[in-house]
Amino acid sequence: MRLRRNPSCGPMGARIDLLEMPVVLRPLMPFAAAFVLAFALSGAPLPARAAGAPGVADAVPVAPGLHAFDLTAARNGLTYRVDVSVPPVTPPPGGFPVLYVLDGNAFFGVAGTVAGLLTADRPIVVVAIGYPGVVGFDMARRYLDLTSAVTPEGRAMMGNRAPKVPTGGDEAFLDLILNEIRPEVARRFPVNDDAATLFGHSLGGRFVLHAAFTRPDAFTRWVASSPSIWWNDREVLAEEAAFAARADRPVLDLTLTVGGAEQAAEPDDAPDRIAFRRMARMVDGVRDMHDRLTKLEGEAGRIDLLVVPDEGHMSAVPAALARAVRRAAGG
Repeated sequence: MRLRRNPSCGPMGARIDLLEMPVVLRPLMPFAAAFVLAFALSGAPLPARAAGAPGVADAVPVAPGLHAFDLTAARNGLTYRVDVSVPPVTPPPGGFPVLYVLDGNAFFGVAGTVAGLLTADRPIVVVAIGYPGVVGFDMARRYLDLTSAVTPEGRAMMGNRAPKVPTGGDEAFLDLILNEIRPEVARRFPVNDDAATLFGHSLGGRFVLHAAFTRPDAFTRWVASSPSIWWNDREVLAEEAAFAARADRPVLDLTLTVGGAEQAAEPDDAPDRIAFRRMARMVDGVRDMHDRLTKLEGEAGRIDLLVVPDEGHMSAVPAALARAVRRAAGG
């Protein structure tokens, strides 16, 4: 199988590479099957793509309803893989709600499967932002994109688990999403950019909180899955406090999720892992943030909490994505 690229120019001079053949097809096929099956069972028509959808013909599907393109960012010169699933039905007036998923290489297949199964009556577009290649988690890239610059205090807290790769690119990555990826998605696909939800897990969840507190108008809804609140000695709590102090702060629609077993030590945990769990306080940190934000928002906003019983840091992800899909669809 060969890959042919058709380079074109995207917004702000970004380079766009259209993918003619799939690179990560295997994790997407369960989504394709579930998506088509869900709409077939609902009785909805199954055209190859939404009729009259602007720009869809410019991106070649890698499977029914699935599209992909590579974008080289104008700001940092790095290349990103963007995978998109478009429901095989006519879009509603104004376009489909859209769920943006970080760590796209790892989560696109799961997010698409869940969207196909849960939103046949209120379909959404799923946009997964990842990196070229087949690695589920590109640790060097995600440490750069999803974090603030690690401080000496933060490095000391993490001990031998501290990153040995560059950090501190979260603002550049957020600019990329808002100023390059989202306009390109809106140009190609029938989405309602005023109904956009951002999902991130772990460091991605920490990124979601950072974006929600510092640029709260950027997305309609936010879903932070097992967020790394502990990063840099819990500096996101200062961003939360600054958000709370704003007289002009917008109402917040934020869902926090965490696995109920994330904080508990496992029998085979090494001593450094046990120490890290104690430091991170994953469940306590999420519960405490939920309590504070609930009091802050009152009845004006919406702050949801999902603690997935008996699940750990990764096994809680499917439930978190299911909640994200429902919230993106307006549920």
